[in-house]
Amino acid sequence: MARVPWEPLMAAAARLIVAGVFLYAGVGKALDPAGFADAIGNYRLAPYPVAVALSLYLPWLEIIGGAGLLWGRTRRGAALVLGALCLVFAAVATSALVRGLDIACGCFGSGSAGHGSASLVATQIRALVLAGLCVAVFWFDHRSRLSARPPGAPEVPAAGVREA
Repeated sequence: MARVPWEPLMAAAARLIVAGVFLYAGVGKALDPAGFADAIGNYRLAPYPVAVALSLYLPWLEIIGGAGLLWGRTRRGAALVLGALCLVFAAVATSALVRGLDIACGCFGSGSAGHGSASLVATQIRALVLAGLCVAVFWFDHRSRLSARPPGAPEVPAAGVREA
């Protein structure tokens, strides 16, 4: 399948948008882990010690994932991890919405504005859009790697995989 002329620009835009959102969100939460632990606890899905552990781990996963989108060698892995994280975020927001919780999403740290169903619906939409952009980043990167091979060249097997 031939590449369209605007594909590299779209790939770069998707990478920068997703990386920027996750870097900004991760830094905001890393600077206030106690506030983020409270935000996680408000969802009432896990005991508070688990919320504390997540508040220390998730921001760094977001920061490292966002940075990973900017480096070619880790781009596809980062896109997969962040895309899966977005789907989890959407599911958690849906759970809170269904249970009628009046909470802020906590997506960008304790200073996140908005409470209630409108905030949670916005969180769902944002998470699903970001998941879609992660799929696009993965796809664009995969296509660019395939098109970088000379015509007729065989695919190189993954490390440790033996061909029969």
